Amino acid sequence: MNSFFLALRFLTVIPLGKRGEADPAAIVAAGKYYPAIGLIIGGLSWAFYYGTHRFFAIPVSVGLLVIFGVLMTGALHLDGLADCLDGLYGGTNREERLAIMKDVHLGTMGVIGLILILGIKYLLLREIMSFPSLWRWIILIPAVSRWTPVLLAFLFKYARPGGGLGQALVTGTGKKELFWATLFSWVPILFFSGFYGLGLIMVTVTWSLLCGWYFLRKVGGITGDILGAVIESSEVWALIYIVGISCYA
Repeated sequence: MNSFFLALRFLTVIPLGKRGEADPAAIVAAGKYYPAIGLIIGGLSWAFYYGTHRFFAIPVSVGLLVIFGVLMTGALHLDGLADCLDGLYGGTNREERLAIMKDVHLGTMGVIGLILILGIKYLLLREIMSFPSLWRWIILIPAVSRWTPVLLAFLFKYARPGGGLGQALVTGTGKKELFWATLFSWVPILFFSGFYGLGLIMVTVTWSLLCGWYFLRKVGGITGDILGAVIESSEVWALIYIVGISCYA
């Protein structure tokens, strides 16, 4: 249970569990609960939207939902996405890209990337929320997106020689962590959405593997920033998928 609360504290701003620096074994053990934390984030997002939609029109409610998602996660994954974009566009080799990604200062490409991803999320969510039958996906998508770092940590090596925030998770994740993370994400999706849920999983797996192979070529592996970027971008692809099947699901 301590690992669960560690995952909760890391992925959200919910102040539960003990403070302090966790040992590598605890960080690895917490990874299997990432999708479960995603379900909590999704459930809270659904409840927030349901509450605001009683008072506001869809465009306003969706805008507030996007803000809620940023605040709930402390913009952790967005920060990773911005760092990755700065590193990829600013560096000419592996060392330069990793150095830029580690820099705390935000560059032009990072800013543009944040604007674009939040904008496309808003547009996609606005379309999805026009169909009340699709609201359940708001709960499920954060779960499958937070399964991606466990998959990538299991399949790919860590890229940064000097270590970093994601090193323990990447180097320590094994079959047991991947099994439980898969169970916590795939079972709810398949149970509530069936065939369309399987499609969502396939979209997420495909995108995750493409990202893993791409960053393996660009920086020699993955880092904590890359894991955050994949979480954010996989959510966008998941939303695109849901919009695509909105006439059927």
